[in-house]
Amino acid sequence: MKPLRSPCAEIRDWLASGDFAAEPVVAIRGEPLVLNLARGSTLLGEPLPAPSVERFSELIDAAMRRAGARFAFGRWGEDRDLYTSAQFAGNDGQRRSVHLGLDLFCAAGTPICAPLPGVVEIVANNARELDYGPLVIVRHATPGGLPFWTLYGHLADGVLRSLRAGMPLVAGEAFAAVGAPPDNGNWPPHLHFQLVLDLLGLGRDFPGVASQREQRRWFALSPNPACFFPEVPAAALDGRAAAA
Repeated sequence: MKPLRSPCAEIRDWLASGDFAAEPVVAIRGEPLVLNLARGSTLLGEPLPAPSVERFSELIDAAMRRAGARFAFGRWGEDRDLYTSAQFAGNDGQRRSVHLGLDLFCAAGTPICAPLPGVVEIVANNARELDYGPLVIVRHATPGGLPFWTLYGHLADGVLRSLRAGMPLVAGEAFAAVGAPPDNGNWPPHLHFQLVLDLLGLGRDFPGVASQREQRRWFALSPNPACFFPEVPAAALDGRAAAA
């Protein structure tokens, strides 16, 4: 008898299959840069975290100009020093530092589109310092009906007025835009995009960062969403592989 597979495993299998296809989340033009934001890294010779969001933004912009890129990725699974505010103190006594999504750095106001048909489940403003800021979570389903979610953080605040829970989204539909500091959680302009296979009832508080001790559990729930960004090889967007 064939062993039963968990819903999360079935969703991962579908996402990795040739049957999966998605519309672009962001219309990326040109070859994007992949940044190293890992613990102990530097950006143009300056150590991270930068002393201010303004300087962090300047460094990212300068790195993109040097590479001739208008878009830059921050990697999934990367262990970082960037999460310095109080909410990143983990429940297990270890600070949360491992990134569970992909970052896409680009100009504030860049449109964000639904990659798949879905329904808006959560619209919220997580306004604490270095939190998500304006946040949207969209529910989707596999062809077999299994639910999963995409999470969009650091948005422009117009989404708080234009969207509400229960609104349907068509694949390819622009529904939000990249935000700017300080309203986006006080980060350089970028989209935090995260795949969520089970919300666990956490809603707007589903974490975007995990502790090292608990990272394997959270990776199972938020696997690398590189399949939504075929412009870059999945391995290049995997911060765990880069650290190995």
